[in-house]
Amino acid sequence: MNRRLFMTEVFITKAYLRSHPDEIFVFGDNCKRRGNGGAAKLRNEPNTYGFITKKKPTHSDGDYYKPGEYKLKYVVEMAKLIRQIMDNPNKIYLISKLGAGLANRYNIFQDVIEPDIKKSLASFKNVRFLW
Repeated sequence: MNRRLFMTEVFITKAYLRSHPDEIFVFGDNCKRRGNGGAAKLRNEPNTYGFITKKKPTHSDGDYYKPGEYKLKYVVEMAKLIRQIMDNPNKIYLISKLGAGLANRYNIFQDVIEPDIKKSLASFKNVRFLW
């Protein structure tokens, strides 16, 4: 894979986002679009994009997706993100390790997201992976 797609030395903070308004930080979000755990602490910055990886911002077993049920949600979310990227070619999309943190109780990152995400977004010159 092309090395230009990776940015591993950047730690995304509010200060970073505010000083880089043409960069969009893509973080794992929940269907309620609430909560501030993990990377979602940046959700209120204008240059962030929430990619659904969890049902609710709480911690009951039913709030997490299992791989089988997440596959369709992932396809829908990926289509939305691709449309966003295509509609904003002058923005740089910084893709965090979606679903690998708090949302990964049932391994959706390893089973659904990781096998596909870099392939699905590889053709976009305005996408950078943060891992």
